[in-house]
Amino acid sequence: MGTFLTQAGQSLLKLHDALSKGAFILGSAALAVIVASFAYEVVMRYFFNAPTRWASDLVSFLLLTSVFLAAPWLTREGGHVSITLLPDLLPAKWARRVIAAGFLVAAIVCFWAGWIVSGEVRILFERGTRTLSAVSVPKWWFTALILFGFINSAFYFLRRAFDPYGDATTEDTGNA
Repeated sequence: MGTFLTQAGQSLLKLHDALSKGAFILGSAALAVIVASFAYEVVMRYFFNAPTRWASDLVSFLLLTSVFLAAPWLTREGGHVSITLLPDLLPAKWARRVIAAGFLVAAIVCFWAGWIVSGEVRILFERGTRTLSAVSVPKWWFTALILFGFINSAFYFLRRAFDPYGDATTEDTGNA
């Protein structure tokens, strides 16, 4: 029974990693589309005197998308900002405990933010609230991306907090 649970747990961790890696790739693609749409807007505006109505809105939506799709993978990879003054001054055993406590606090904050955002997703969905933009889309789509980012980052912070070896990955896949 224990081996089955261990294998099931490892499978879930690998699934979480694959989901986050896929989201990171989509977030990266969103950045590429931002560059392309801004370039298109500049050419249309300054060379053809025909500015677009949608480029600015698209960029703002894609910026939010890229941030919250990429955040879990960056959390997994330790790509977040960290101030290590206190852990650097402590013995290794205590430094790891302080870092783990920090990861635990970060997980709690992300879960709490996710809880708040989940309520907003529900409200926006029920009301059918849409964006005030050139191309109107449901707001809950973007709020759901924020929820995705917070909840998946929280799980990576938990994985980092409780991993005794300081390696929250299931395999060495390297940076994207």
